Amino acid sequence: MLGNEIVSDVLIVGGGPAGSIAAAHLVQKGYSVSIVEKVPFPRFVIGESLLPRCNELLELNNMLDKVKEHGFMLKEGACFERGDDKEVYHFYENIGQAHGTSFQVKREDFDKLLLDQAVGFGAKLFEKTEITAFDPETTTAKAKDEEGNEYTFKAKFALDASGYGRVFPRLLGLDEPSELEIRSAVFTRIKNDKRPADATNGYIYIYVHGDNEAWIWTIPFSDGITSIGVVCTEAFFQKHGMSNEEFMDHIIATTPGAKERFENAEKILPVGKIDGYSANVKSMYGKNYCMAGNATEFLDPVFSSGVTLALESGYRAAQMIDRTLKNESVDWQGEYVDYMMKGINVFREFVKAWYDGRLQKVFFAPQKLEHIKRSISSVLGGYVWEDKNIFVRSPRAALDTMITQIGDGK
Repeated sequence: MLGNEIVSDVLIVGGGPAGSIAAAHLVQKGYSVSIVEKVPFPRFVIGESLLPRCNELLELNNMLDKVKEHGFMLKEGACFERGDDKEVYHFYENIGQAHGTSFQVKREDFDKLLLDQAVGFGAKLFEKTEITAFDPETTTAKAKDEEGNEYTFKAKFALDASGYGRVFPRLLGLDEPSELEIRSAVFTRIKNDKRPADATNGYIYIYVHGDNEAWIWTIPFSDGITSIGVVCTEAFFQKHGMSNEEFMDHIIATTPGAKERFENAEKILPVGKIDGYSANVKSMYGKNYCMAGNATEFLDPVFSSGVTLALESGYRAAQMIDRTLKNESVDWQGEYVDYMMKGINVFREFVKAWYDGRLQKVFFAPQKLEHIKRSISSVLGGYVWEDKNIFVRSPRAALDTMITQIGDGK
């Protein structure tokens, strides 16, 4: 560092899960890494439910032990309820994956834990600092901290892991609308909910409202606090003419399973709202840079894919950056973009099928072959890159086949 010029091998924009795992991987490979983060940690973020694939990725980067030691709520599966119908997916009932459990985490604690580990491994953190310009040709970024001090970051390669900030897409004109329908999430945290007395106590619960007009997430934490949220189209929210809190209370009161669970619950945070959270990007990489996590694409919270895709893309990007800096031949399109899109497209098809009702027809079918349920459980566990799973090889065709069989009474 010379004056306000910071030189490193890799510049990472954003200290969330994608940036932290990438930094941890690269510094353990011997590279110098600078992480620039606009918001000081810990900071509140929704998206608190992890998937078993997260555990595997953290383990590969020597980060899992501290997560286990923290005392997060153990998550072993997902429960879906629609009226009198209930379907439970246990992550350990998969098709041979390494991990069959994960965690429910307060993101302010989890994200800081990962960032602290990256710094502990040797990454340099610049908090309360915002990237204001980026030149891919010279891999140079301009930045300013909250006190108005200006900095120049120079690197051999840059990774944008800025999440909802979407720094490179914004600065380089790469933003693109998502093909998914625009939806809103109304959310808060509560205490004193009536948790299940059985082994699903730590599972995420998804309650379907009415005729699939909305759904409610329920994520329990180990300290007795629970994250809840209502997801629906903006049009459905607006037609009620209610405040955020009134709307949430109304949806819960008119959704049987949720009504019983939350009848004595007390909100401990104001009810917030996020609109139009799905996003896309024209390209995930360019000369001397790439993007990972929500800086590329965010789908939908229904299957808790956000942190999994962030960790997967951050780790994958770090591996590619390592090879790039070693002057090895790297196919960024095939090995990074196409690889990530394979998993993203599995989740995307499940999201589409959830909202158009096809997936719920499969989920709540009276009978399913064991290998089908295990294959679905593997997808719900975040294992969306393994071709041995029929829902990964061809998600739409597999779902359509299942729908046909259900329709035929098979």
